[in-house]
Amino acid sequence: MFFINLLETEPLFKYVAEGARVSLNFPDYYSQLLLPHRAGPWYFAPMALPVTPRKALVVLAHPATTGFNQAIADQAVAALKQNFDVDFLDLYRESFDPVIPGEELPRKFSFDETVLRFQGLVEKAEVLVFVHPDWWGGMPAILKGFIDRVFRPGVAYEYDGYEFLSKKKKMLFTGKKAFVFSTTDYAAPQGDDPTATIWKRNIFSYCGINDAQIHTFYDTYNSTYEARHHWIESVGQKITAALT
Repeated sequence: MFFINLLETEPLFKYVAEGARVSLNFPDYYSQLLLPHRAGPWYFAPMALPVTPRKALVVLAHPATTGFNQAIADQAVAALKQNFDVDFLDLYRESFDPVIPGEELPRKFSFDETVLRFQGLVEKAEVLVFVHPDWWGGMPAILKGFIDRVFRPGVAYEYDGYEFLSKKKKMLFTGKKAFVFSTTDYAAPQGDDPTATIWKRNIFSYCGINDAQIHTFYDTYNSTYEARHHWIESVGQKITAALT
């Protein structure tokens, strides 16, 4: 048995006599070098590299543990699990504090462990799904606070440039996909959907998410069981179709 250092850099690749077992340890960027190879009685064989799973995040903002919004979230998780490693956040079960402390705002980052954990989940996720009811024309306060505290400078966007000079905004969520499923007792509006406007223009586009779908289920109070069942089933279909 002997060792050889390729490109005069670590790691070392272990060569053994033909027929012996090989164990290799090397960084991902050398993987293209490690094709099965024979040279006389000697050879090396690469070990399989671990595959990083594709991540998705589903965020639910409703205090009830059963009901329409919970069923929508469950359908979203089930659809995403076909191709993603899915994280699920129920903000009410997490007892998330949506109020941003006064000292947190000027320093532009949080020391709160829950906020930091949520930021990590959002950053890793390739797909984001938000499920919430419409309360008084908008999302629940707990979800608004989630956006306030999690979509922060350095996470969702940042400004590049020297101090005291004009800076250029850099959007950090470019390439992510997003879905929003909201429920409301209001009838469908004649013009633009206000929920879609807020999410698409004021939140997603500001962070670089241009591939976003907003689905609002209207007049749920007067809806039939059959209609709600159809809406729930359509959630998984919409997600699957958009990601295929």
